[in-house]
Amino acid sequence: MPSHYCRKDSKRLYFPEEFRNVSNLYRIYKDNCRQSEIKAMSFQVFRTWFKKSYNIGFHVPKKDKCAICVNTKNNEEKSGEETEKIQQHANEKDESYKRFKCHQNIHKKDKSIICASFDMQKVLNTPHGDSMMLYFSRKLSVYNFTIYESSTRRGYCNVWTEIDANRGANEICTCLYNYIKKIDSCGLTRTLLLYCDSCYGQNKNKFVLSTIRYALSQCKNIKTIQINYLIPGHTYMPVDSVHATIETKIRKCIIWAPSQWPTIMELARLDPEPYKVEVLNGKDFTGFDDLVNSTFNKKQKLPISKLSIATFKNQEPNLMYIKNSMLPDAETITIPLSPLKNTNCLKDMLYPTALEISAKKYKDLTSLVNKNIIPSRFAAEYKNLKVSIKAKDYLMDTDEEDIQEIDSAN
Repeated sequence: MPSHYCRKDSKRLYFPEEFRNVSNLYRIYKDNCRQSEIKAMSFQVFRTWFKKSYNIGFHVPKKDKCAICVNTKNNEEKSGEETEKIQQHANEKDESYKRFKCHQNIHKKDKSIICASFDMQKVLNTPHGDSMMLYFSRKLSVYNFTIYESSTRRGYCNVWTEIDANRGANEICTCLYNYIKKIDSCGLTRTLLLYCDSCYGQNKNKFVLSTIRYALSQCKNIKTIQINYLIPGHTYMPVDSVHATIETKIRKCIIWAPSQWPTIMELARLDPEPYKVEVLNGKDFTGFDDLVNSTFNKKQKLPISKLSIATFKNQEPNLMYIKNSMLPDAETITIPLSPLKNTNCLKDMLYPTALEISAKKYKDLTSLVNKNIIPSRFAAEYKNLKVSIKAKDYLMDTDEEDIQEIDSAN
């Protein structure tokens, strides 16, 4: 995997999360030496050799850490300006927690309001499992975009693989658009409150904002949609419990092929009801590029990096109300939007044909099939994959974008 922290500048790579740490990597190496009847070096020598020979780390998502809080903990001597910044951050953090908690329970007072959080699960590398035979193979990436409603406790899993689509803004917008239409068709919801992290490549961008505005214009029952962006490093959401439940379910299992994931997800929880799983292919995804261009004026400056709250109202389709803070006294800024066009500005079937994987990945996966490590009933899922010499040999990570690049583009 490329660097999750500063992939624009760094050449450092990262092992997938299942490798965990150097100690576990040494265990894998030692078992391989035993099978090959080769004498293994000691752990101390292995660790020193690994650090000197390779610029490889272990994958830890950046969004799990708050840079300000980490710097505060490590920096004992602070200037007056730093102390003020830390206090502002603490106030913002406390208010965001308070706001989110309030919205999660708001349905108790008003049944017509739904509060939902959404997020991408970490990449599900397939085949998946703690088996020595799988560690030395490149894996096929399976994606799961999940939406969780705090009031109903319903979880919606949207699943696809790297041969179906990527995992960027268009894919996220497709899932959100389908969800909003589904909720509106039930006829019970008047207000939809959305919460997510501040990942620029997936959630915090003009694509998502344009999609929410457009979806609301198609609604017959929903009158208001609001999206709230949580502070980086403080983004624990109820939707994370869905991912944790799935990961607990597979802890001692081996998942041989992508087709097994939907069943695993459905059976991961039974109370109060199973998660609702929808399997998507490339033709199910929609392109929102033209919609973005027709929603925002190209000369219009939109402070994406500072954005905390964006509200859309059905009665005012050409306006977006934003706040750059979740503090109660934060200023509300009105952003004019271009009038909606009568013609459909969405591109159907974003991926009319299957995407390709690298030749090295294909060789690894089919080798597992040929050696009967992967059961023969799953062989077709791997042998029918399309191959390209131009395809990347590592997972393209879109969880973090360069903020300055995003701002300059807007």
